[in-house]
Amino acid sequence: MKADTRRVKLSVMAAARLGLAPLVVGLLLAVPCAKAQIIEADMKSVEDRPTAVADEHLRRITPVKSGGIALGEEYIPVGEAAQIDQIVALHRDVQEKADRKHTPIPRGQHPKQHGLVRAQFIVEPNLPAQLRHGIFGQPQTFQALIRFSNGRSQNDNHRDAHGMAIKLLGVKGEKVLETEPDAQTQDFIMIDNPVFFVKNVHDYLPLMKSFHRVAAGNFIIRGLTGLKLLLSPNYKYRLLRATGSKRPESPLQIRYWSTTPSRLGLGAMKFSARPQLAGVAPPAKSTSKDKLRLAMSAHLEQHEALFDFLVQLQNDPDTLPVEDPTVPWDTAAAPFIKVATIRIPIQSFESKEQMEFGENLSFTPWHAVSDLRPLGGINRARKKVYEAISARRHELNGVPMAEPSLSETSHYWTRSQ
Repeated sequence: MKADTRRVKLSVMAAARLGLAPLVVGLLLAVPCAKAQIIEADMKSVEDRPTAVADEHLRRITPVKSGGIALGEEYIPVGEAAQIDQIVALHRDVQEKADRKHTPIPRGQHPKQHGLVRAQFIVEPNLPAQLRHGIFGQPQTFQALIRFSNGRSQNDNHRDAHGMAIKLLGVKGEKVLETEPDAQTQDFIMIDNPVFFVKNVHDYLPLMKSFHRVAAGNFIIRGLTGLKLLLSPNYKYRLLRATGSKRPESPLQIRYWSTTPSRLGLGAMKFSARPQLAGVAPPAKSTSKDKLRLAMSAHLEQHEALFDFLVQLQNDPDTLPVEDPTVPWDTAAAPFIKVATIRIPIQSFESKEQMEFGENLSFTPWHAVSDLRPLGGINRARKKVYEAISARRHELNGVPMAEPSLSETSHYWTRSQ
């Protein structure tokens, strides 16, 4: 019982960090039944094996379509479009009732920015034919912007998910986002977890309803829903907690994954950014709530940062599914292959103008050429959600919503190599 009590106290601390004060009372009352309710994997084991929760999930793989499905093929369930509309409406309501309390209006996803940095995305020469699609069609170097962020927390000492969003500049060709077909950008969005926390739109909707109740509900509703988020054994809540379990010391020294697939030619891929750490010293320990920005700043003051950009090709549509991003793609069956190097040169990125420029950018996996189009139900939902909340955020903040060009970004970085 003492161990159970300690776990509940940890959950109380987590609730406070999330700003869910009503949870504290509920969690203290939950001590007598903690043993029955808390069936989480130890956080340390989750950090050591980020797919630990998802591994149990593999037995849920079932064919999505009778008669089988082809490589790279999507399958849209009946009723998905209506469910996506409900998810968009819930996000919009959270934006109006909770996010508008802040000035400027924050992003709906990954609101805390550690920094936006200038980078180069250098495509490898001599790639195999099955990889030479879209921007990977020939060896070339793109100028890029990369935003590093927290999933929810404003305090970097707290457990959270962390994002790396890459925007390539000067990318020619028509883009798949109907509202911005002439944009000259290509985005790659990743987090520091290999899998997503819901398998499809059908399961995303009740999770979004829980988020909405926490953000917009009354004291009792917020408390009860918060308990569900923290204690529920349901797979999506467990994966959500595992996704948000990380406490890195530097955004430049951790690996990131797409979690969801994208097209690669006629097939499908997932992608990942893996840091090159040979000879790189670990960052100085810090307890600052902004320690991740400080670690980036200290690193890029004296050294460049390098990542390998890797892709993983789908070679089995059943065991490496497009429509279930909670299933990790087996790296033994489908190893990651390096297709590019990301070089972040020495630079300063913390000026007021640079930080504001980063805040006003929009990122979506749908900033893409057709050969790299996002795939799967979660990406179909993200398309509408990101468009809706980003447009409204820019409207409320009084800033234009437009993709940047090379010339527009160059003057923000005056101290770089």
